[in-house]
Amino acid sequence: MKKKLRIFFTCLLMFSSCFQLMSQKIDVGSKAVDFTGYDVKSKKRIKLSQYKNKKNVLLNFTATYCGPCWKTYPHMDKLQQKYPSDLKVISVHGDEKKDTWYKIAKRLKIDFKSATIWNVDEKEKIKKIYDIDQYPVFFLIDKKGIIVDRWVGNKKKYMDYSVKYLIEP
Repeated sequence: MKKKLRIFFTCLLMFSSCFQLMSQKIDVGSKAVDFTGYDVKSKKRIKLSQYKNKKNVLLNFTATYCGPCWKTYPHMDKLQQKYPSDLKVISVHGDEKKDTWYKIAKRLKIDFKSATIWNVDEKEKIKKIYDIDQYPVFFLIDKKGIIVDRWVGNKKKYMDYSVKYLIEP
């Protein structure tokens, strides 16, 4: 009987933890939810939290089929180059069309140098938590790991202003 109760409570605890994570939604002022993914540029697994207390993060959710997304890649690279010691740009791809993305990038002469993540652990769960239902979506995360801004769409001037305001107050 004790064994059955222990199994029941263990399952209940696991279920409630999963439910809490799945029902969690984040927005400006929230702590960024950590995730791990494989960066094809550095060929390393990176974790969002590894930049906490080190760099601000411009987190971008994108997709191959998203027309406005294509116009943001060169701009994000420029920001990464402008603030190399204060900013880490991370682009998370919501789809799995890596080969198609690289063919289009080659045709458009886009050489995106920032962190590019295709394989994210529990990608669908992360997309739900970050409330990704369209692309591109941007989150600006400060060095403390707090989301200080969120926007949708190709808004280069807004992106510049938001990043500059965070880094050069």
